[in-house]
Amino acid sequence: MSKIEEIIENIGRPIVENAFNELLKEIPSNEARKIIRAFSKKWKDYSRVALMALSCQSVGGDSGLINEIAKSLVLIGGGIDIHDDIVDSSFFRTKKHKRTLLGKYGIARALLIGDALLMGGLLISHKLWSILPREKANVVLEAIKQGLFELGSAEFEELKFVRNVNVTERQYLRIVYMKAADVEAYTKIGGIIGNGTNEEIEALAKFGRYLGMIAILRDDVEDTFYDDYELISRITKESLPYPIICSLKNLECRDIINKMLNNMEEQDIKNLKLLLRRNKSFEKTKKVINSLIKKAKIEANKVKNSELLLALFKH
Repeated sequence: MSKIEEIIENIGRPIVENAFNELLKEIPSNEARKIIRAFSKKWKDYSRVALMALSCQSVGGDSGLINEIAKSLVLIGGGIDIHDDIVDSSFFRTKKHKRTLLGKYGIARALLIGDALLMGGLLISHKLWSILPREKANVVLEAIKQGLFELGSAEFEELKFVRNVNVTERQYLRIVYMKAADVEAYTKIGGIIGNGTNEEIEALAKFGRYLGMIAILRDDVEDTFYDDYELISRITKESLPYPIICSLKNLECRDIINKMLNNMEEQDIKNLKLLLRRNKSFEKTKKVINSLIKKAKIEANKVKNSELLLALFKH
């Protein structure tokens, strides 16, 4: 584990664990508690709440003030993730073929557990008014509302891309931009709670947006070149990853994808990857990512303690 990964886990783990522990106290059903507890042990998304804390610190704020709203967003994020698996029919995940909550417990239980997490997150958010001045609390909740509704709209529009070989790079990157809205909300909220200036809050918002896009595109690279199971899932049940979209103008690429949609064979995956390498799809994706990294660093340098954010790009 790198130093920055250790920092992110040290910040994020206690907040994530506290969020689930608080929710478990409110659930009467023994079976539901058991499923939520099992889900919480696998929920390792510490980066978003750590980003909120680091953004708060980067403008000179007290990161302890973000805990309640961070716990709220942890549960909301978990609920959204479960519902996403239902939409994508993701019964298994990664080449290790690990079952998702949907794969273990079925659609009905997964849907209800997702609902419980969403409701739990919303109930925690009301505590914000006892921690922050009402005006600031309202600004924070407005940032959450905008971020979540833009994320939801992106996922709704992305449904048009499922099993679609006519998606353009521009169309896909627009969706990537919209899906990064939740990360923007985390960094923006950190700046607001930390009493950053208007300029710093705006810079943190843009920083979060770029960072969210980077994460999505890096996942696309991972899904395309390093995990055949996820690649098959992306082709058959979800939107195509960006490296493939970069090659859709190539008729051979479209032919391979169409064949995989109808009668997939192992050789098709090998042929697709060979074609993507010839078309330099990896390099094209990396170029977009590097451009976003440069933009993110420019925004990070606009806050008081920029080194906290710039450290995220060091390995």
